[in-house]
Amino acid sequence: MTAEKSALDPYIHRNILIISRDAGMSQVWKTLFEQRNCRVVCESSGADGVSSSRTLSPTLILLDMDIPDEERLALCRDLRSTTNGALLLLDSNLKNPDVLEYHRAGVSETISASISPMALLVKSLAWLARYDWVVPRRQSVSW
Repeated sequence: MTAEKSALDPYIHRNILIISRDAGMSQVWKTLFEQRNCRVVCESSGADGVSSSRTLSPTLILLDMDIPDEERLALCRDLRSTTNGALLLLDSNLKNPDVLEYHRAGVSETISASISPMALLVKSLAWLARYDWVVPRRQSVSW
């Protein structure tokens, strides 16, 4: 049985967009995703994130922006209009956001920002795997 490397590694060439003002955590997440052969782009503003999302059409977006709820909801709607990939919102506020409102704005899952980087990686990989089930890979496998 022979198969191409890309067929063996389901995460290869996945575009991940990280939108966060926390440069340190962005670098940690970027390193973890790159170890899984993902292509990672980090942005520090919502406008740059939307622009990058239009260009990349990412499979996964991590949004970690501490901005007022109305602005964050608008940003989520803008991001959702650029891709059909998963949109994970890290909630840095200790309050519970209106999950239904964020879901309507296109957020796939709301996660506490106190999550460990490894736990976030595992959650993200689960969303990437789910994306593969919904949008089948168009890779050939030779037997």
